[in-house]
Amino acid sequence: MTGIEYIKTAVSELLRNNSNGHDDKHVFRVYDLAMKFCDDIPDANRDLAAAGALLHDCDDYKLFGEESERLLTNTRRILSGSGFDDKFCEKCINIVKTIGYSKRLKGIAAYGLEGAIVSDADMCDASGGIGMLRCIEYRAGSGEPFFDPDYMPSEMDATAYRQSKVDPCVTHFFNKILHLRDMCITEPGRKCAARKHQTIVDFLTAYFDEVNAPQVWKDLLAKYK
Repeated sequence: MTGIEYIKTAVSELLRNNSNGHDDKHVFRVYDLAMKFCDDIPDANRDLAAAGALLHDCDDYKLFGEESERLLTNTRRILSGSGFDDKFCEKCINIVKTIGYSKRLKGIAAYGLEGAIVSDADMCDASGGIGMLRCIEYRAGSGEPFFDPDYMPSEMDATAYRQSKVDPCVTHFFNKILHLRDMCITEPGRKCAARKHQTIVDFLTAYFDEVNAPQVWKDLLAKYK
């Protein structure tokens, strides 16, 4: 078993029972995207990008709490059994430390070329059709409607984002998902994000027409076209 295969197995065991959009299926989609981006970026270390993509949610604060995120408990445990050398593991840990929307809001830059690839892949999986479905899954059972015309989006810094309560899906699209296109770094990441961004814009355009949404929402959407 290679080091990447070991990490795949360990991550699947850790995340496969998660039901809020951060399960192993999400991780493997991010991994697949990262590998596609590496195809267009020959200077990237594929194993490093692969490991970072697979491990990026293993200590997410939403799943495992603030202490796990700070110490990267699961990430370090899995890497210790992977067979990769200390230098590789340290680079991978630095990648994982920089992945996440709230970290980007703090101004934390992705670590190296491979970190940029992983960040873009993670951003892209939060957008498009799959991103909308993940949003719905995460909010399932919250009691919030899919769209509340009175629940307008707001500007968020990193602290506000991490402390925000569950809001209606459409509001979340504007608070976060429609911003992801402009946060991607690599050329293949930007191209993928642009396609996924358009998917959301097209959906919301049709949806707002069908539900006769207030003009203020249509005007707001026009800023993202």
